[in-house]
Amino acid sequence: MRRTRQVGDTVIIPWGLDEVRGSAVQVYGTPPRLQVVVELTPELSSYVVAEPTTVTLPIDAVRRAEVAA
Repeated sequence: MRRTRQVGDTVIIPWGLDEVRGSAVQVYGTPPRLQVVVELTPELSSYVVAEPTTVTLPIDAVRRAEVAA
């Protein structure tokens, strides 16, 4: 069973030709049009962003980051 993205999850989002990590801060909408608000911080995004910011993406474009073992 695949767990859906939830508030508080560390997620990976597409960023140009690369991907960056962020934190899911809000999930809204109704299926099949769920949206995720992702907070990007310099530290979590490997300094891709210079200041904290948020982006909103369709839930299908966001995947949960795997926990390092």
